[in-house]
Amino acid sequence: MNTPKTKPVQTQAAKPTRKPRRAREVIAPYETVAAANFAEYPIGHGRVIQGDCLDVLRALPADEFVLAFTSPPYLNAINYSQHVDKLKGQVARWEREQVSYAEYREFLTARFGALQRVVKPGGYNIVNIAPVGWNGERVALPFHFVAWMEALGWKFREDIIWEKSIARDRRSGVLLQHPFPGYYYPSLVSEYVLVFQKPAAKKDRENIYWFRSAEEKKRNELDLSEYQGEMSKNVWKIRPLSPQENTHPAPFPLELAERILKLYSYQGDAVIDIFAGSGQTNLAAERLERRHVGIEILPEYVKYALKRLEAQVAQERLI
Repeated sequence: MNTPKTKPVQTQAAKPTRKPRRAREVIAPYETVAAANFAEYPIGHGRVIQGDCLDVLRALPADEFVLAFTSPPYLNAINYSQHVDKLKGQVARWEREQVSYAEYREFLTARFGALQRVVKPGGYNIVNIAPVGWNGERVALPFHFVAWMEALGWKFREDIIWEKSIARDRRSGVLLQHPFPGYYYPSLVSEYVLVFQKPAAKKDRENIYWFRSAEEKKRNELDLSEYQGEMSKNVWKIRPLSPQENTHPAPFPLELAERILKLYSYQGDAVIDIFAGSGQTNLAAERLERRHVGIEILPEYVKYALKRLEAQVAQERLI
């Protein structure tokens, strides 16, 4: 297990210098400024940081990340603390709890507001999120979330539907029992991937490619062999993970993270996940030669993410 790396707090973080790289050149790990209320674990091309992402974001350099990709807590859909207790064998099951929607909104807007400072102008903030069922109602969380982000100054760019090619049918049976109008409850097999962008001072620089060399673009040229099919549309069919594949209770697939990173960042770019969970974004970034920062508050998930990243780094050393 990696040990935390601590450094004295600085008034201003120096941005890492970026030299031209060839295709397989080693990428320097991303550096952050440590503080007493969180711990950093360098790993591969990046690091996992244990702590509240609001505290961590305040210590990161401004305009550093080309891409942020995360999936925040879906209101009270999962009780993460009790899930950890279940992993430890302290409880038989976890229970959902009542959560104030106003407090939840404030929790998210504070953190996505702080995120905006560290994303480069023209860079992206991409969020996987879905409606939540509670007390017999469905909360239109993604639609509210767009308004919250726009109020913070993020520009809405795209709505992508992640269709789960394998999902348990939990609602369609109602119509089978009552085949009459008004009894239709479709099975929930999709989530949203919402794409936001940080505005730039000049319109022609509100993108992530204006400063790239021809050589860098060539190194990052995308394979378009599958583009005319599913990838050209805003509905992506990607298999979700089963509980046996990941200890975290709500991980998005590695395939989803890798697709996002390929489409919205270049090799060597810095990528951040402010609700890192099991480290799926970090793992995708490591595999795709991006620098990465994952922030997670629960130490059990941090240990699990580091274990998975250590296995990936060890595999890379064998190549």
